[in-house]
Amino acid sequence: MDSQSEPPGPPYRPTKPLPFELRQHCGIYFEEHLYCQALNLLSSLVSSGTASWASAAYLPPPEFLALTATLVVHPSTTTRAKTDENRQAANIALQLLRLTNALVGPEAADFNAAFVFTHFTKSRSGARRLVDNLEGQDTGKGEALDFELANRGSLWSRAEDFWHIVGWAFNCAVLHPSRWPRWKLLLEFLCEVLEDDWRERVRRSEELGGGGKKKAEREELLCGSLIYTFFKGTSGISSPERRMMRAIFADGTPGATNEFREIFHNELQEAKQDGDKLKKREVNVNIAEDIYGDYLEWDLDDDEGTNSVLNEFKDELPTRPKRKRRTKADGAGGAEVDKNYDLIHKAHSESLTLLGDLEALALRQRFLAILSAVSEGIPNRFMELDHLYLLFVDFIRHLPLPIFQLFVSPSVLLRLPVHPQTTLCEMLLERLRENKKRSSQSPYLNQDKLEADFLPYAASTSSVIDNARVSILLESVLRSLSAEGLLHVRPSLKEAVEEGILARGERAQTDTKKGQSKMKAEEFGWTWLIESGERLMHLVLREEEAPTE
Repeated sequence: MDSQSEPPGPPYRPTKPLPFELRQHCGIYFEEHLYCQALNLLSSLVSSGTASWASAAYLPPPEFLALTATLVVHPSTTTRAKTDENRQAANIALQLLRLTNALVGPEAADFNAAFVFTHFTKSRSGARRLVDNLEGQDTGKGEALDFELANRGSLWSRAEDFWHIVGWAFNCAVLHPSRWPRWKLLLEFLCEVLEDDWRERVRRSEELGGGGKKKAEREELLCGSLIYTFFKGTSGISSPERRMMRAIFADGTPGATNEFREIFHNELQEAKQDGDKLKKREVNVNIAEDIYGDYLEWDLDDDEGTNSVLNEFKDELPTRPKRKRRTKADGAGGAEVDKNYDLIHKAHSESLTLLGDLEALALRQRFLAILSAVSEGIPNRFMELDHLYLLFVDFIRHLPLPIFQLFVSPSVLLRLPVHPQTTLCEMLLERLRENKKRSSQSPYLNQDKLEADFLPYAASTSSVIDNARVSILLESVLRSLSAEGLLHVRPSLKEAVEEGILARGERAQTDTKKGQSKMKAEEFGWTWLIESGERLMHLVLREEEAPTE
């Protein structure tokens, strides 16, 4: 076809600013809380002229995009929306953001200017920070919108930094199911923007070519990315690297909720449900005919009614789940054993996992993939890839087995490319395996290195949980190599797999500390260890039976 011979067009449309009159019109709509009208008008303007990709698209100013992102998750347009129109505004806002990103791209959309964290009086270190976004004050983005939701009440004013948003959203994934669906949608959009922005900047940097001067230009181009801007704007007294990781792995524990608190005022408060309650004295009354309606009944029962309402309100308040009292024997296995026993059988349930539902786990891994790409692209300005993967290891190695498997398996929720995935598995194996001298000097994890240094060995501890982790990691690496056509069946591979399965079983059997909780945890751990060993053997046998081309 003729279209196949044509050179590909630009990935995004050129842009032009909104005319003054249309900008004023949208601003008035927003300030009058007519969100749907403003958002629909902006969506129409952005999408107009799509018949010709070369025609410029109208671009909403940064302050409009900042407010639009706030509307996606703000309680007044989601969980506490008073009207269907307000509730609809949250969905239209998300559509506008995605449309803008798809048509003009993150850089032309100027998300760097729109998504700026501008206002909180104190940083986590206690030092006062500049307040740039006071109500009615020009921020340099354009003419400021003069109402609470666009200023002090906005997402970008209430959150400390980008990782506060990420951490609080993932806390909601674990603790607050009514809030998680909205935060999930915002995180998905932000991931799309971060990925698109980085991908486009990498493409342009490759077009610059080589040379010393060009190298500096390429680095500056990548450092202008949104994800690097968020990294540089990380607040807190600890290292920004660890704050990022704590946000990505926020799990609703007291430490996570103290660091990543609710963003909006009274965010967890639900909308009042008074539709089913009878209003007082809302009946026919005719004193001349001695028809008093329910006046007398209400007067007699006022005190009772007040108490019942208070009790009903108390019942509706979210309460911390009561922990089942444990006996001394139950606690003999240690904190990690209790954690695995309590959560292993819950991790696949639809209602509860340590880190949220599968969509939350996929988003967490998606953030890890973004950080991995940035570390590979600008290691001198961000962090070295080895340092990043050591952070990954610190936060992943102690996860309960079902969630651990989801993070390291190449076939589940995969976001990392094969080489980073196998590198992560190798570094986890280095931390977990028994202390044996390495015989392979290869910098990359290939089949020879796997057979010599990892497959035949058990974990460094006698914990059946740790030995199951080692087996799961080896299984993941074998699957990755097999998928890339880098796994070749030979006697040494089969011998190493069989030797390792026996070694891990014998190592785990030497654990003699068997409290009641320990025994229950071991029962689950043995199930994972045995099944993983069976899958390892099945994988080798399947490769052996596969036809060679």
